[in-house]
Amino acid sequence: MRFFLILLTFLSSFLFSETFTLKETLLATPGVLSLNDLTVEKIDTDKDLMVLLPGFEYLISQSFLKIRFPEHEFTGPDQIRITVKGPDEIRKVVHEEIEKKVGVKDFEAFVVKTFGKFPQDLNLSYVRVTRISKNLINVFLKFTDGSYVTLNVVLKKERNVVVLKRNINVGDVIKEDFVTVEERDIFEINGEPFYNVSEVVGMVSKRYLRSGTVLTKNMLEHPPDVVKGQIVPAYVDLGSIKVSTFVEILENGHLGETVKAMNVESRKYVFGRVEKGPVLRILGVTE
Repeated sequence: MRFFLILLTFLSSFLFSETFTLKETLLATPGVLSLNDLTVEKIDTDKDLMVLLPGFEYLISQSFLKIRFPEHEFTGPDQIRITVKGPDEIRKVVHEEIEKKVGVKDFEAFVVKTFGKFPQDLNLSYVRVTRISKNLINVFLKFTDGSYVTLNVVLKKERNVVVLKRNINVGDVIKEDFVTVEERDIFEINGEPFYNVSEVVGMVSKRYLRSGTVLTKNMLEHPPDVVKGQIVPAYVDLGSIKVSTFVEILENGHLGETVKAMNVESRKYVFGRVEKGPVLRILGVTE
């Protein structure tokens, strides 16, 4: 009997759920946000959604509302942007702390979730910022009246970054017509992107990459200064004497790296540091 009651309740909520239209934007006053503030139609509910602090920007998604209010259906924009009126002293303090944590300036910050109660006194006594992921920040605020509010804040910053226009394979040298510049949110990019086409032209792909990929510094490398099979001058520094010879490079390498080589005359294996030229400074002999 109990099973049928539960099933009947579920079916009735599914079949007779009301649909509400969401607003696109909202200019709100500090306090507590309710679902009624977000919908065109009035809703009979006593659930509070978030604490609205003065000066902050908020983003409320449809998916968030569907989780909080599974008995209702929603239409309209995927996200509602809320601007809270009032002085922005708290927001400035929070932005400064976030800037220190992420090392980026001039970003947008949107509150997507809050915990706690609206304080009676808006004077801050303590702020702690914790980075949850690249674009998600947790902010703990303690106020002088002893209350606290925790904010989950999403960061956004649009910048022009270098993007591939075609698929490329491992070892391909990047040409200017392989890439373009597009505006992307840098907080959604894994790795450090390139911002100018000139930075990537002539670099070599370290792996297969698809068209549309934002190029980052861990994907590319500069072409080697010496390559396997190349014959280059080499020398041994004996203090006041330098002994010169030629070696065959046995592995690719860049300036400053140590690579294996073979003395062309003695056929002995050596290792040395690649120097500008390129020249190999022999550091020792291998057995």
